[in-house]
Amino acid sequence: MNNTNTNDNYREVAIELGDCRCCQGCIDLNPDVFEWDDSLDMPYVTRSKVTEEEVRDIMNTCPEGCIVFVDE
Repeated sequence: MNNTNTNDNYREVAIELGDCRCCQGCIDLNPDVFEWDDSLDMPYVTRSKVTEEEVRDIMNTCPEGCIVFVDE
């Protein structure tokens, strides 16, 4: 049985910065997907193509619901 991901399992994730209160929770939970920009003082996406499993926790815990899939 092969459990490898195909490109069909990846989705594009983004941060809706207008609602973001810069709590940095996305970075704490997903440092391989989100990082902090010190010069702009806000988070950003470092790897936009992710699986739902990779970002499910932060999507459910973001206080402002800022982490979204682009195709929704």
